[in-house]
Amino acid sequence: MLSQLGVREISGKNDGKQINDYRASVAIWLNHIKPLPPWCASFVFWIFHKSNLKTKVKSARAREYFSKQLGSYNPNIRTDKPPQFMDAVGYYFGNKQIRHIGLVYEWNPDPRVKMCRILEGNTSSKSVTGVVVREGDGVYLKWRPKSLIAKCTPIQNLLKSWKRNSNTISH
Repeated sequence: MLSQLGVREISGKNDGKQINDYRASVAIWLNHIKPLPPWCASFVFWIFHKSNLKTKVKSARAREYFSKQLGSYNPNIRTDKPPQFMDAVGYYFGNKQIRHIGLVYEWNPDPRVKMCRILEGNTSSKSVTGVVVREGDGVYLKWRPKSLIAKCTPIQNLLKSWKRNSNTISH
């Protein structure tokens, strides 16, 4: 999971060999769209794919990872259900649609702790603790205010099968 830290776009236009690999894990044709599309959701799918986890969702669109059918919820409202390691979290942009996705790395359930750590692709080193920047240049492990998270989908709801004691994913 953290092996991807340091991956960066070549020209800042959603390009680069590793970034193409992220998109290709969802669908090869995504690398033939011009201009190249954002890749945050492809990065999330790639993480699951490389961990040999079969997902219910195979999409390059962040919003596809969040729905009532998948048991998505707002962790700022459901404080009794704090996100766990590898849960997908989504951010709103503009018209209240999920437009960016990351994976929980660390979430302290204590309500006094206002920050969490999220692994994200297609984000930037700017605004590490502030507003989410939709257009990014690489893979970062970021400190985010919990209040910015709009939706969370538990990892077990995203997978076709779930083993509680799986050692497939590691920090």
